[in-house]
Amino acid sequence: MPKNRYSIDLIKQMAECDANYIRLLRLMPVLAAHRQRDFASLGVDNAAQAEKALEGMRTVFTLADLATEPVTVEITVLEAFKYTTTLEIVQRPVLREWMTNPSMLIRVYHDASTAEVVSYQGHKNLQVRYPQPNAKMYQSDEKGQVNQFLGEWLSHCLTVGRAPRLSGLATQRPPPNGRVAHLHRLSIYRLASQRRPRRLHAGREHH
Repeated sequence: MPKNRYSIDLIKQMAECDANYIRLLRLMPVLAAHRQRDFASLGVDNAAQAEKALEGMRTVFTLADLATEPVTVEITVLEAFKYTTTLEIVQRPVLREWMTNPSMLIRVYHDASTAEVVSYQGHKNLQVRYPQPNAKMYQSDEKGQVNQFLGEWLSHCLTVGRAPRLSGLATQRPPPNGRVAHLHRLSIYRLASQRRPRRLHAGREHH
């Protein structure tokens, strides 16, 4: 019989998701503007236009410069609603020889000021706790580990990531303490030619 001796630390897991929400707002300030209903910053007049304008927006960070092409992390808004936003985070270029590139879908809950992973490398509907052993060979705290990895990934982007300054686009003023995310001139731009189709993802209902 599978045994489950793992004790859930809900406070720790919730704190990680809350911290990831803050990290995402720093990496993609347009989310903060959406949360505060700052329509002028988004260049629109009302909430419906703001949500439509958000979809397809993307932020790209360069983490390292390889001989052939840079290693980048892309954060793209797939869906936007009043209280929730769905993001896709991927790392490029695709590395096929010795590892699989990280890829996640993140559900951002603006009303609760939290963010959680709803899909990781195609694995969806992760449970808070898994018995050992289990058919999918998940760790007991698989969901907690995935959200923790997201936190480490976002923190790495804040520490070493840099984004290009694009003409005609506003950039954030560096904070007094010189933290990296804004120090590297975060730029948010919309790739209208690469808009992603609307998708339905596993997770909490959002309307």
